Amino acid sequence: MTKNNAVIIFIKSPEKGRVKTRLAKGVGDTAALALYRCFVMDVLDMVRSTPWALRVYYHPENAFGRIRSWLGDDLDFFPQKGATLGDKMENALADTFTAGYESAVLIGSDLPDLPSHIIDTAFKSLGQCSAAIGPSQDGGYYLIGFSAKRFIPQIFHGIPWGTSQVFDLTLNKFMDYQVSHYTLPVWQDIDTQKDLSFLNLDPAGKTAVHTTGYLLKQGLKL
Repeated sequence: MTKNNAVIIFIKSPEKGRVKTRLAKGVGDTAALALYRCFVMDVLDMVRSTPWALRVYYHPENAFGRIRSWLGDDLDFFPQKGATLGDKMENALADTFTAGYESAVLIGSDLPDLPSHIIDTAFKSLGQCSAAIGPSQDGGYYLIGFSAKRFIPQIFHGIPWGTSQVFDLTLNKFMDYQVSHYTLPVWQDIDTQKDLSFLNLDPAGKTAVHTTGYLLKQGLKL
């Protein structure tokens, strides 16, 4: 089962002033970029510690060289394709299922403290349900997953991305298309300086090693 499961991670090219812009309003562009790099490394480390396949989808499409020089050659990289976030998620999932995976879970890169057992629960739920979704505090969601046989691309159509309505409207889509789903625990993705206070970090360095180390060094949290 695990060999046929894939985790999709969405990342952006690490460019100062273009990543975590809301976080930057509180901590500055330099710290926001550094934290973004830490977030990505922690999420990648978490998935790498599991038996699941890992597929990294990057933005913008011309950033492959920069992404590879940053993260190395041992990952499977794919460009995000589409005009909206919904288009990009739909295409990434469809591409992953075309590659032969039976189930796929998609997450972002602003979840440095997300434990692997959350994703494990999502995959287990996809054995019974068509979809899995993890609501975030801001009304969006931090995770969405489908089984290949029950994937409904229309779930991503007509959603006002970046608003507090995303999660509720997605549930409405599930109802409209009769998609059975499992709802995961609420989790906090990190978009602002205030969100840093919600991080579930271990000062001993057992989880989110990169983020914990940076925050301790800078005295921003912990």
